[in-house]
Amino acid sequence: MINLVLADDHRLMQDGLKSRLEMEDNLNILACVGTGIDALDSTLKLKPDVLLLDINMPSLNGIEVLEKLAQSRSETAVIMLSMHDSRDYVMRSVKAGAKGYVLKDVGSEELVMAINQVAQGRSYLCPQASDRLLEQINEKPETKDDTLSKRESDVLKAIANGACNKEIADSLHISVRTVETHRLRIKKKLGATSTAALVKLALQKGLVT
Repeated sequence: MINLVLADDHRLMQDGLKSRLEMEDNLNILACVGTGIDALDSTLKLKPDVLLLDINMPSLNGIEVLEKLAQSRSETAVIMLSMHDSRDYVMRSVKAGAKGYVLKDVGSEELVMAINQVAQGRSYLCPQASDRLLEQINEKPETKDDTLSKRESDVLKAIANGACNKEIADSLHISVRTVETHRLRIKKKLGATSTAALVKLALQKGLVT
């Protein structure tokens, strides 16, 4: 017998899930709750095998409940029930310790399958959640371009020589606003947060002597 706690703040959804899951001979609903605090308290007190947990909950959201359960070393397996299939929600749920992620528009048979799988120590992601997770894993990191243009190199050399924006503008025959823009772009490309750090990085990279 798999003991469950069901946490959803929509009473109609809660009642529908309860009625459907009670049709399964091996599933037993210990409690139905409508807030994150109640979900946390009921899980710690009743120690169910599986917690079905909505993400959007009052008092504590589903992710916060997950994090607190992890801190308390709860052995209850958590399946996130959500209307959201965004990468952010899926990744945050998995990182917080969810063993399953199921969208609310899946068929009841799939939810029952997910419950049985996580109760046996495995994980379950519905196809949409699995796709979002794979997208995140396979996403190529943004390459950092620290190549300076000819004009940016000129501005950097002037900065390294101690020239102020007005002096740089006059020597390169450009406006002070343009110098400020170049300075910001150079800092971003080199990852510098101050002029001193900018000059130091420029020297290390051999951009100025």
